[in-house]
Amino acid sequence: MDEIMQKAHELGELLAASAELTQYQEQEIAFHTNAEAQKAYAEYEEKSAALAEEMRNASMTPEALDGFRSRMNAIMAELTKNEAAKTYLEAKSAFNQMIMQVNEIIGYHIRGEESGGCGGNCSGCSGCH
Repeated sequence: MDEIMQKAHELGELLAASAELTQYQEQEIAFHTNAEAQKAYAEYEEKSAALAEEMRNASMTPEALDGFRSRMNAIMAELTKNEAAKTYLEAKSAFNQMIMQVNEIIGYHIRGEESGGCGGNCSGCSGCH
Protein backbone atom coordinates (compact mmCIF):
# COMPACT_ATOMS: atom_id res chain seq x y z
CA MET A 1 0.00 0.00 0.00
CA ASP A 2 2.87 2.40 0.70
CA GLU A 3 4.03 2.10 -2.91
CA ILE A 4 0.54 2.92 -4.16
CA MET A 5 0.35 6.01 -1.96
CA GLN A 6 3.81 7.08 -3.12
CA LYS A 7 2.73 6.75 -6.77
CA ALA A 8 -0.47 8.67 -5.99
CA HIS A 9 1.62 11.50 -4.55
CA GLU A 10 3.88 11.43 -7.61
CA LEU A 11 0.85 11.60 -9.88
CA GLY A 12 -0.55 14.48 -7.85
CA GLU A 13 2.74 16.35 -8.17
CA LEU A 14 2.81 15.77 -11.94
CA LEU A 15 -0.76 17.01 -12.28
CA ALA A 16 0.02 20.06 -10.14
CA ALA A 17 3.00 20.89 -12.36
CA SER A 18 1.11 20.31 -15.63
CA ALA A 19 0.76 23.00 -18.27
CA GLU A 20 -2.99 22.29 -18.30
CA LEU A 21 -3.38 23.20 -14.63
CA THR A 22 -1.16 26.26 -14.97
CA GLN A 23 -3.19 27.48 -17.96
CA TYR A 24 -6.46 26.77 -16.15
CA GLN A 25 -5.35 28.69 -13.05
CA GLU A 26 -4.12 31.66 -15.08
CA GLN A 27 -7.33 31.82 -17.10
CA GLU A 28 -9.43 31.45 -13.96
CA ILE A 29 -7.79 34.53 -12.45
CA ALA A 30 -8.23 36.46 -15.69
CA PHE A 31 -11.88 35.41 -15.89
CA HIS A 32 -12.71 36.31 -12.28
CA THR A 33 -11.01 39.71 -12.53
CA ASN A 34 -12.71 40.68 -15.80
CA ALA A 35 -15.89 42.65 -15.07
CA GLU A 36 -17.37 42.05 -18.53
CA ALA A 37 -16.72 38.31 -18.27
CA GLN A 38 -18.41 38.25 -14.87
CA LYS A 39 -21.41 40.11 -16.26
CA ALA A 40 -21.61 37.70 -19.21
CA TYR A 41 -21.36 34.74 -16.84
CA ALA A 42 -24.09 36.13 -14.56
CA GLU A 43 -26.36 36.52 -17.60
CA TYR A 44 -25.51 32.98 -18.68
CA GLU A 45 -26.34 31.63 -15.21
CA GLU A 46 -29.63 33.53 -15.13
CA LYS A 47 -30.70 32.37 -18.60
CA SER A 48 -29.63 28.76 -18.07
CA ALA A 49 -31.42 28.60 -14.70
CA ALA A 50 -34.61 29.96 -16.31
CA LEU A 51 -34.27 27.41 -19.11
CA ALA A 52 -33.71 24.58 -16.62
CA GLU A 53 -36.85 25.62 -14.73
CA GLU A 54 -38.78 25.72 -17.99
CA MET A 55 -37.50 22.23 -18.83
CA ARG A 56 -38.68 20.87 -15.46
CA ASN A 57 -42.17 22.19 -16.12
CA ALA A 58 -42.42 21.02 -19.74
CA SER A 59 -43.30 17.65 -21.18
CA MET A 60 -40.12 16.17 -22.60
CA THR A 61 -40.74 15.14 -26.14
CA PRO A 62 -37.73 14.57 -28.39
CA GLU A 63 -38.60 17.79 -30.20
CA ALA A 64 -38.84 19.77 -26.97
CA LEU A 65 -35.52 18.37 -25.82
CA ASP A 66 -33.90 19.37 -29.12
CA GLY A 67 -35.34 22.86 -28.70
CA PHE A 68 -33.94 23.16 -25.18
CA ARG A 69 -30.52 21.94 -26.35
CA SER A 70 -30.58 24.45 -29.15
CA ARG A 71 -31.47 27.28 -26.79
CA MET A 72 -28.80 26.18 -24.30
CA ASN A 73 -26.21 26.14 -27.08
CA ALA A 74 -27.27 29.67 -28.02
CA ILE A 75 -26.90 30.80 -24.39
CA MET A 76 -23.40 29.24 -24.25
CA ALA A 77 -22.48 30.84 -27.59
CA GLU A 78 -23.46 34.20 -26.15
CA LEU A 79 -21.20 33.63 -23.11
CA THR A 80 -18.24 32.57 -25.23
CA LYS A 81 -18.37 35.80 -27.22
CA ASN A 82 -16.48 37.15 -24.23
CA GLU A 83 -12.85 36.17 -24.83
CA ALA A 84 -11.94 35.88 -21.13
CA ALA A 85 -14.90 33.56 -20.52
CA LYS A 86 -14.13 31.54 -23.63
CA THR A 87 -10.44 30.99 -22.83
CA TYR A 88 -11.29 30.18 -19.20
CA LEU A 89 -13.87 27.56 -20.24
CA GLU A 90 -11.44 26.08 -22.78
CA ALA A 91 -8.64 25.83 -20.19
CA LYS A 92 -11.02 24.34 -17.64
CA SER A 93 -12.22 21.80 -20.19
CA ALA A 94 -8.67 20.83 -21.17
CA PHE A 95 -7.69 20.24 -17.54
CA ASN A 96 -10.88 18.29 -16.82
CA GLN A 97 -10.30 16.21 -19.95
CA MET A 98 -6.82 15.32 -18.73
CA ILE A 99 -8.20 14.30 -15.32
CA MET A 100 -10.88 12.16 -16.98
CA GLN A 101 -8.24 10.47 -19.13
CA VAL A 102 -6.10 9.73 -16.05
CA ASN A 103 -9.15 8.26 -14.30
CA GLU A 104 -9.97 6.21 -17.40
CA ILE A 105 -6.44 4.76 -17.49
CA ILE A 106 -6.56 3.88 -13.80
CA GLY A 107 -9.99 2.32 -14.26
CA TYR A 108 -8.77 0.35 -17.25
CA HIS A 109 -6.03 -1.23 -15.19
CA ILE A 110 -8.42 -2.04 -12.37
CA ARG A 111 -11.20 -3.47 -14.57
CA GLY A 112 -9.06 -4.71 -17.44
CA GLU A 113 -11.32 -3.02 -19.95
CA GLU A 114 -12.39 0.42 -21.04
CA SER A 115 -15.45 1.78 -19.27
CA GLY A 116 -17.02 3.31 -22.35
CA GLY A 117 -16.90 6.74 -20.78
CA CYS A 118 -16.10 9.96 -22.54
CA GLY A 119 -13.08 9.53 -24.73
CA GLY A 120 -12.97 13.14 -25.80
CA ASN A 121 -14.61 12.54 -29.16
CA CYS A 122 -18.05 14.11 -28.96
CA SER A 123 -19.13 13.20 -32.51
CA GLY A 124 -21.78 10.83 -31.20
CA CYS A 125 -22.57 12.74 -28.03
CA SER A 126 -25.00 15.48 -27.18
CA GLY A 127 -22.17 17.20 -25.33
CA CYS A 128 -21.10 17.70 -21.75
CA HIS A 129 -18.99 20.84 -22.04
